[in-house]
Amino acid sequence: MDSRLLAVATELLDQEGWSALSLDRIAERAGVSRATVWRAGLTRANVEGALRRRLAADYQELMWHPLTMPGSGLDRLHAALRSLCAVAERNLPLLAHTDLAFHGPDLEAIGVELDYFGPWLRILEQAAADGSLPAVDDATRFVVVLTDALLLTYVHLRTHHSSYGWAPDRTTDYLIDLLSHGFLPRAD
Repeated sequence: MDSRLLAVATELLDQEGWSALSLDRIAERAGVSRATVWRAGLTRANVEGALRRRLAADYQELMWHPLTMPGSGLDRLHAALRSLCAVAERNLPLLAHTDLAFHGPDLEAIGVELDYFGPWLRILEQAAADGSLPAVDDATRFVVVLTDALLLTYVHLRTHHSSYGWAPDRTTDYLIDLLSHGFLPRAD
């Protein structure tokens, strides 16, 4: 797939949503003919597939560090949360237009296998083993709630409230602090 045309299609998705991903709109924005876009195979499905493959590759790349770094399980969990925010930032155009980007059936449909839960479950096991966090009864359910709370909120703040100062680092720090220390202000 032509990387320049994919970048144009991604920009259109980011600015106008899935409906903007037509051969005509991509060609117009890229300054090329409709036939050029067609020959490059830039259908909505192909663009979505390419963006999901990029998302999965970014996830695998960025989750490696928290799994292999020194420190406690809690340190690794915080690093994994930061990595998930970095994945979200790299993939905002896709994530802003679907909350199912990491769901197995959608990835499997394009031939992508992703062990989403594996890194999180291993980190939680390490945290329980070293005593930095208590054991979690239903770890998979915990991971769903934790990562959805982080990921969906991060994407929303970055895509809909960035004009209010929700820059990447500030959003990451705020959400990790909120998830780590609870939602209610403390007197101490």
